[in-house]
Amino acid sequence: MLRKALLLVAIGSVLALMVALPSSADLSAPLSGEWNRLSADRSHPAPEHELLRCVQNNGAQAGTSSNRWFCHYSKLPEPTLNFFWNDNQGFFSGIDITGSWTCPAWFPTGVCPNVVQVVEGTMTFFQPSLHPPFPVLEDLVLTQAGGHQVLYVEWVKFGFACPWYGTFMEALAANPLPLPFNGTFPPQDCVFAH
Repeated sequence: MLRKALLLVAIGSVLALMVALPSSADLSAPLSGEWNRLSADRSHPAPEHELLRCVQNNGAQAGTSSNRWFCHYSKLPEPTLNFFWNDNQGFFSGIDITGSWTCPAWFPTGVCPNVVQVVEGTMTFFQPSLHPPFPVLEDLVLTQAGGHQVLYVEWVKFGFACPWYGTFMEALAANPLPLPFNGTFPPQDCVFAH
């Protein structure tokens, strides 16, 4: 009798969870984790290793939604690669807009049909030694093709997007350059609206 009661409670809990989640909810939260970018921004003397770490709010706090995402942007020093580094960092807060998002026509071929998640929000950059807080509206556009994921971080009002990868080795492979850095930058991999 106790087994039947526990089974009924378990089935009821699963059904309640399925009803509570929107039909488009992706329980695997593909954006979660660490993303890497090889920045070839030539306003710096050398490339940079940028990091973006994202987590989905689990709804544990009263009055919060599990639809909210938080990310932290930073840079990883890579002295053995002769890379540039500064203390610029940022904090992102946004919500999943996958169901209502429209892919920009200027995105690279193959991105739009392979979008699995889009989170829109504000990234506020801080670099205490250089500038006051700088807010930017961003769309974090996650694609997946053939088991391979690439994250495009779009600066919405600035009209450009740059690819991020699951590992730094993937970022280096996508942007080959002599290592350690010898002054030869890889081609720019960001895409622009105009």
